[in-house]
Amino acid sequence: MRLYKFTTVLTPEEENGEVYYQVSVPALPEIVTFGESVEEAVFMAQDALELVIESRLEDGETIPVNKRASKVSKGSIVRDILVSVTHSVNTTPFTPNVKLAFA
Repeated sequence: MRLYKFTTVLTPEEENGEVYYQVSVPALPEIVTFGESVEEAVFMAQDALELVIESRLEDGETIPVNKRASKVSKGSIVRDILVSVTHSVNTTPFTPNVKLAFA
C-alpha cells in the first residue's frame, strides 16, 4: 500500500438556484468531478484520485508530484487529500508450445 497526497480545489458553482462544488486537481488535470456538498465533493475527489492512480500504475505511467493551485477563485476551498492505493501486478509466465484455447 502506498499513500499519495494531492491538492484539490473545490469551487462553488450555482445552477438553477442549487450550489454544488466542482473539484479539480492541479497535478492531474484529467480529474474533474463534483459534489452537492463539500463532504460529497471531497469523497468524489478521493474516489477519482484512487481510480486515476490505479489506472496510471496499471499502464506503467508515472504518478506526478503534487502541485499547488496557481490561481484559486474567490470562495474556493483548497484541500489536501490523502489516498492509499494498493497495486500489484499479476502475470502468468509464458510457456512455449502450450496451445491456448480462445472462446
